Amino acid sequence: MSEDKLKSLLEQVKYPGFNKDVVAFGLIQNVKESGKSVELGVKFSSEKEEVRQEILSNIEKALRGGGYEEVSIEIVQASAQPAPGTETPEAPPSIPGVKYTIAVASGKGGVGKSTVAANLAAALRKQGHSVGILDLDVFGPSLPITMGVHEVPKVLEGNKLEPVRKFDMSLMSLGFLLTDSSPVIWRGAMVSKMVTQFLFDVNWGNLDYLILDLPPGTGDVQLTLVQRVALTGAVIVTTPQDLALKDVERGANMFEKVDTPVLGIIENMSYHVCTNCGHVSQIFSTGGGDKESTRLNVPLLAKIPLNEEIMKAGENGEPLVIHLPESEAAQMFRDVADKLHELVS
Repeated sequence: MSEDKLKSLLEQVKYPGFNKDVVAFGLIQNVKESGKSVELGVKFSSEKEEVRQEILSNIEKALRGGGYEEVSIEIVQASAQPAPGTETPEAPPSIPGVKYTIAVASGKGGVGKSTVAANLAAALRKQGHSVGILDLDVFGPSLPITMGVHEVPKVLEGNKLEPVRKFDMSLMSLGFLLTDSSPVIWRGAMVSKMVTQFLFDVNWGNLDYLILDLPPGTGDVQLTLVQRVALTGAVIVTTPQDLALKDVERGANMFEKVDTPVLGIIENMSYHVCTNCGHVSQIFSTGGGDKESTRLNVPLLAKIPLNEEIMKAGENGEPLVIHLPESEAAQMFRDVADKLHELVS
């Protein structure tokens, strides 16, 4: 058989919990093919045994189903120590006590990223997880509005900040510390310092999830974040039109360069359903989220409608998942939370 045929068979095997295949993940090693026989190695590091066995079984099934009669698979253990001269820079630390750190990002403003972040956090809390939200949009903090918080955080011993508690979640935002409507005019070094302090000088306690609401684009906040803390992954919010996709591509490429996995795409304002007649309008075109999830080989986690209830709940300081938990849109956010938890755990 041809090399292309062999590769296409292996690309049918998805890594459990992902739309990405084992070839794209770099698991396949040392392939040797002769007629209807094939030998290959599968490179594992510290995955769970049930994940290993599922991958091995699916690889063998795909190859035998494709016409190979003899299939030999060897497990290749990842080296714990890099070869001399190939050492990589030391990985950034995790936030003490925080299990999963998820960045919610967007390539451009106005796509509803902060609303999505607030509802995703609320959905995870509804599932019983301990959750915190950190608003890192220095120049336009929105957490005080989306969560209805106007409280100044307490300063603890050692100049640590105590996060504000609302809806049984831990919250922190620069907006809690600003006492007037004056604009924030900071240079990069000041932004970098603020991000670091909010990550490590806030008494987050023990959290299952810390949701990071990032500013749009790929500026100082994003660069500081990926350099200073180990992220579990990123979720990128976009709208359907092609105009938003180029910015999404830049953001996704930034996370890829710093080895932060993009966990999925959320297409917000995907469509509008008329409350009077039920007509569905594609206000912002169609297909943008599908295109980008295909390009990145990651899941399209949801298509959230342009919904008056979502908007009103956010402006009233209560995420829709809490305000109208039985609504269809709230169920969409809970579905996203389920998918994310499956991906990271």
